[in-house]
Amino acid sequence: MSTQQTNNKKRILSGITPSGNSLHIGNYFGAVKPQLELQNDLTTDTHYFIADLHALTTVHDAAALEKNITGVVLDYLSLGLDPSNSVFFRQSQVMSHTQLAVVLANYVSFGQMKRMHAFKDKLQKNVGVESINMGLFNYPILMAADILIYKPFGVPVGEDQRQHIELARDIAENFNRTYKKDVFPLPEPLISKTIGKIIGTDGKRKMSKSLGNIIGIFEDEAVIRKQIMSCFTDPNRKKATDPGKVEGNPVFLYHDLLNDDLAEVADLKDRYTVGTVGDVEVKEKLFLAHQRMFAQARDRRRNLEQDLNQVKEILKNGADEAAKVADATMKEVYQVLGIENQLN
Repeated sequence: MSTQQTNNKKRILSGITPSGNSLHIGNYFGAVKPQLELQNDLTTDTHYFIADLHALTTVHDAAALEKNITGVVLDYLSLGLDPSNSVFFRQSQVMSHTQLAVVLANYVSFGQMKRMHAFKDKLQKNVGVESINMGLFNYPILMAADILIYKPFGVPVGEDQRQHIELARDIAENFNRTYKKDVFPLPEPLISKTIGKIIGTDGKRKMSKSLGNIIGIFEDEAVIRKQIMSCFTDPNRKKATDPGKVEGNPVFLYHDLLNDDLAEVADLKDRYTVGTVGDVEVKEKLFLAHQRMFAQARDRRRNLEQDLNQVKEILKNGADEAAKVADATMKEVYQVLGIENQLN
């Protein structure tokens, strides 16, 4: 029987939806970096999966979906996901995810589903109920199956995803209560306070590709330089000799995240405060810090792009490993239900 622990390690599960084909620094510092740090914790058994079936709720173009999936896989591997130290796979390659989703749909009410954010958010955007696809409506059930199939101790999510973990717990409790068996341990939502909090280059809103206020990671250097040079700074500073405000200034927030030269950052802040350094120099040094931080990741990505067979092998091995846990859980569920019986 699969449990929440493997070899005395707590199992942690992270799902990654391929909604776009490239990550920006807001994604990295807000979600990716905290996710990947978990694989280096000797007390955890980390499983990372690409939730490619979830992308079908919004992406109905085969070429776009393939590009998104390939992009996010390459990004995570390039940024440090270590397949020798964790299990990395695609959701669609482990059939038990969808099998369990069909089962779990019988242990959640229509009323509960109508209260889920994904559905309510659509309605608030004046989208008619008749036009909302069932994939979106059932999204939280498939997510519950993604989670419960591995019986994890915890799932790292942002505050906006807490409701989905709570639903997974509710479904697990209902299933366990119905059959008077503790089949599914209740997963803990591991809430990061930083997820989704990275300010965009406009200095006003969360960094988002749809808002055009991002700094990329793997784009051409000219593109990243342009993104950095367009950063909002101190609107009250008219010329380089004017004293400037450092606190809340996006350029310096990014320096704190990206720049490994702490002495340089301190010097720039001091000089900016008294008006002895211009915005151009501050941004130029931010660009150079960006290039240093992501140089190895960019090299790895270029190499992986030239060897997709290696990437396919990583995902296949990960899916095979994940299936050992998922299929065992599915067999146990079928036995409890009465589907696995003397006739098979």
